[in-house]
Amino acid sequence: MQGDLDVGDRVFFNHPEDSWVIGTVRGITGGLKVCETEDGVVCKTEEAYKVVESSLEDHHDLRKMSYLHDSTLLYHIRKRYFNNVIYTNIGDIVLAMNPFDYNLPLYTDDKMINYISEGADVLVHGSQQVPHSWSVAHRAYCMMRSKQENQSILVSGESGAGKTEAVKIVMRYVGELSTAAATSDQRDHARAINTKVSNTSPILESFGNAKTTRNDNSSRFGKFMRMKFNCDGVLIGAYIEPYLLERSRVITHAQGERGFHSFYQLVAGASGDDKRRMRLGKLTDYACLNAGSVGAVAGVDDAEEYHTTRDAMTIVGISEDDQRSLFNVLAAVLHLMNINFLEREGRSCLNPADTEIVTFVAEELLCINPDDLLTEMTSTTRTVAGDTYTTALDKTFATEQRDTLCKTLYERVFLWLVAKINELIDCPTDDSDHWLGLLDIFGFEHFETNSFEQLCINLTNEQLQNHYNNYTFTKDMQECQDEGINTQNIIFADNQPTLDLITSTLGVLSLLDEEVQLRKGSDASFAAKLNEAQGSHPSYVKHRMNRQSFGVRHYAGTVMYTVEGWRDKNMDTLKDQLKLLMRTSTNTFISGLIELPPPPETVRRKPTVSRIYKGQLQELMGIINSSNPHWIRCIKPHHSKKPRMFHGQEVMSQLRSAGVLETVRIRKMGYSVRLPFEHFIARYRTLAGTGGKARDICQAVLDKLEIRLDMGQVGKTKVFLKTEAWMTIEDARVCALNSKAVTVQRFSYWRRSNERCAVQLAKKRVKLVQAFVRSKLSMKHVKYVEYKSREEILVSGAAKLQACIREEERNRVALMQMEVDYLHSFGECKRKHLEGIVEKWYKDKPMRDALLQSDFKVQEETERMAMEREEQEQLLYTLDLLKDDFSVMQQRQVQRERLEDEQRIRLQEQMLLEQRQKAQLAWARAMDEKRLAEELILQEEYRKWQQIQKVSDTINQAKELYHQERSLAVKERRRFEQETFCSSVPPHRIESPRRTRSRSPSFYRRQQSMEPPPSYATPTFSRVSMTGSATAGQMYSAVPSQSRAQPMKRPGRSPNPPKPVKADPNGTHSLDMVKKLQKLSKAVQSNPYRLITQRYPPLSTRSPNNPNHPDWHPAPDGSFILPDGSKRHIDDLEPHSW
Repeated sequence: MQGDLDVGDRVFFNHPEDSWVIGTVRGITGGLKVCETEDGVVCKTEEAYKVVESSLEDHHDLRKMSYLHDSTLLYHIRKRYFNNVIYTNIGDIVLAMNPFDYNLPLYTDDKMINYISEGADVLVHGSQQVPHSWSVAHRAYCMMRSKQENQSILVSGESGAGKTEAVKIVMRYVGELSTAAATSDQRDHARAINTKVSNTSPILESFGNAKTTRNDNSSRFGKFMRMKFNCDGVLIGAYIEPYLLERSRVITHAQGERGFHSFYQLVAGASGDDKRRMRLGKLTDYACLNAGSVGAVAGVDDAEEYHTTRDAMTIVGISEDDQRSLFNVLAAVLHLMNINFLEREGRSCLNPADTEIVTFVAEELLCINPDDLLTEMTSTTRTVAGDTYTTALDKTFATEQRDTLCKTLYERVFLWLVAKINELIDCPTDDSDHWLGLLDIFGFEHFETNSFEQLCINLTNEQLQNHYNNYTFTKDMQECQDEGINTQNIIFADNQPTLDLITSTLGVLSLLDEEVQLRKGSDASFAAKLNEAQGSHPSYVKHRMNRQSFGVRHYAGTVMYTVEGWRDKNMDTLKDQLKLLMRTSTNTFISGLIELPPPPETVRRKPTVSRIYKGQLQELMGIINSSNPHWIRCIKPHHSKKPRMFHGQEVMSQLRSAGVLETVRIRKMGYSVRLPFEHFIARYRTLAGTGGKARDICQAVLDKLEIRLDMGQVGKTKVFLKTEAWMTIEDARVCALNSKAVTVQRFSYWRRSNERCAVQLAKKRVKLVQAFVRSKLSMKHVKYVEYKSREEILVSGAAKLQACIREEERNRVALMQMEVDYLHSFGECKRKHLEGIVEKWYKDKPMRDALLQSDFKVQEETERMAMEREEQEQLLYTLDLLKDDFSVMQQRQVQRERLEDEQRIRLQEQMLLEQRQKAQLAWARAMDEKRLAEELILQEEYRKWQQIQKVSDTINQAKELYHQERSLAVKERRRFEQETFCSSVPPHRIESPRRTRSRSPSFYRRQQSMEPPPSYATPTFSRVSMTGSATAGQMYSAVPSQSRAQPMKRPGRSPNPPKPVKADPNGTHSLDMVKKLQKLSKAVQSNPYRLITQRYPPLSTRSPNNPNHPDWHPAPDGSFILPDGSKRHIDDLEPHSW
């Protein structure tokens, strides 16, 4: 309502620091107005609006003001804040100013009963109490009970505005309200739930909060808490759903900020044993904790907070083992963030110290294989067409892999804590009837440098603002329709185009996901595609200078974003190999932190951060849309965070970010001025020609001023006007008042004459008053005399007291004078003593000067002679130098050549040492492989030796059987010779036994001379029937053909003895086989381990070919000999082998 301004008008103008303030126009120059504030400050401004006196009246709901504007809104908020009224209703929004003082008289806990006692009448008549978060919670609870619908209270604001405290206030009030009419058991259970939820706050604040430039305890995550009630409306449980944890704060943070509190608490408060076990050092030892150059927070003891967090974990029900494992993960993150990758030939690697850190972290803290962890951080594996390829990562990608692992581990620990808390405070689903949700989420963010995190946060606020716009516009239109107002010409302020710019198919997030899927994608190509696809979008802003920046026109203002690092942040997901590695941990807590990755064939596209975030946002909006919403907007009045300090520009910026000014804008696009009939008639009756009904009078005013229907309409109880129409009516009212000014002046003249008559009458009455006054004065004089007498007594006493004081003062002055005199006399004596010393010094000065002069002459003569002598010696020395110059030059040349030779020898020795180390490692590897091959050969030889032993046992059995059969055959032969039927001569011609023995010596000796069969003989002999016709020779030479295949068993051992086999009369091969077996047995007995395979003999350490030999050196061509005799070139060895 800028209108025409004149000098002297009272206006709202835009102050550069305090924003909208009230002042007076002192001059107008062109488009600039010179305005003076009530404090005497003069400013020049282009924006100035006349003050509408009716809009300065205080209201608990500012939407009930006759004129709603940014200026009047800020005026009332500032005025109420300094009056200690920190809550203000703006329609459905409750604006909460953070007072930084929680002892305000209007909001003490003893006032809570006044809100509870209102009951469900607030749904019909509204609350009669001052605005408060309690009133929002009360209305939401009553609507849940009466309408049987779920409710949501959305709390937002920037860091330090008091969101967390507002949520706590609502939770405490709802707990008391729900148990106001409950039984004692239900009340105890509800209070127990509140106590448990209170104990979870230190845990969530430790792991989810951090110090920022705006708040020392800023929540870096959003949460939606469902408070669940039974059918009686009593609180029986709660459930927390976290959103958008700021994972990047694990890695780094801005200047003047800190990481999550949990890291600092662990380093400061862990016990000595825990620090030694986790190898924790000082806070300055960890780079990720000092990125913001902030250590301790003023007024906060991290060690004490650590013990508070541990106690809360114990109360919540987290076991000591889980707490130990949880803080092991935090220590592992700190250690991993301290390692620095090096790069050699395009591959990342670690120095020995960092390698030892990784080994400690893997083995002691994460309980996994250290080699696998190092491999997964420095390489990547891809599967193409069923083939697996492993590629080494460079330093940059290895660092990103490390950062991703650390952020994922911390995020999983945080989610595990939230799940554990939900187990404690949640109730079974069947027991819950309805719920009341509390959304605590960060507000709109606009910094000097805005990145991917700010876009996600602002998208959330944009979506919530869209929900609020739809709700507010619908409710506003419902009010107009109830009043019978035509709303066809009202335009809805919709921010859906901004949402489409970010989330549509070709939106910012979709193009970013597409860039992630490309192997050669980059931030620059993403920015180029975005400019090409969305350059003409009304909500998109191109940056004229920086091609990697773009802007988005949000509801709270235009924000410029820098796309540097967006692609890496969006694909910030842990690779499957590291997930599987974490699952192999022997610690059940750590192995359960990360879920198993889905099979590759079931995943079409890898999830990205933006896709996961959009899914969470859609789920959140689905929950909010399914409930009835209420809003609390928290505002920080001043950045110094001190009570009773107010900064207008900062408050206006927060009002814009919170969507409050958007509410005013929506109201302006409709009928911003809505006056009840009685207010409209009281102010504009002078414009109405005739009387009548209230609606007719209002309509007459609009008709008289020719106000169109699209500029103003008369409803059933209110007059709906746009700002322009209201200005027209105000101008008409001023003209009407001016036209009647003459009549008012005439009336004033008549009134003045009457006043003169009244003055004459008043003079007579004054005399009576004077007489009465004189009597009163006499009485007063008597009292004055009495007062004077008392005064004299007091004065005399005071005089005596003054005399004592003066006497004491004189004594003090005399004492000080004595002290001064003493100091003066002491100074005088000292001065005289010094003067005597000075006088004596001057008296002796001539004699001292004469002595000094004579000494000076002697010294001068001595120095002159010394200088001459020194010049002569210098000349002699110069001649000596010239003589020795040539010899010195030769010596230097020899020494230089010797040094060059020594340096060359050292380089050769160093190179030989490196080659020796390479060769020793290759030699050791070859020896290990050779030793492994020999062990396999020895195992095979041992197996064959066992087979030979079995054959030997079989031969021994055959030998024993052979001797038995042979002795049996000899007996048969002797008996046969003794029988008479064996001889053809008569009995009387039978020779004597001696002769008989002499006849058979050939056979007998042959039998005796036969060597026993070797112990390795394997053939079996078939028994020859005693009645058969075979001769003894045939019987001895009989050998079965299958003797090698089937070993002979001893007689009587088997139930089925073998059948006799007919011997081969011409067979003689059994003896040859026995001889061969005999040779084989001797070879086995001499060296059983060298029977089958010949080995390569290892080179002795005394051999020059062994790298461990002192005289070892590679061949001139760079080759050397391995233990197996093969040659390898020293440069062919892989780098990692040495």
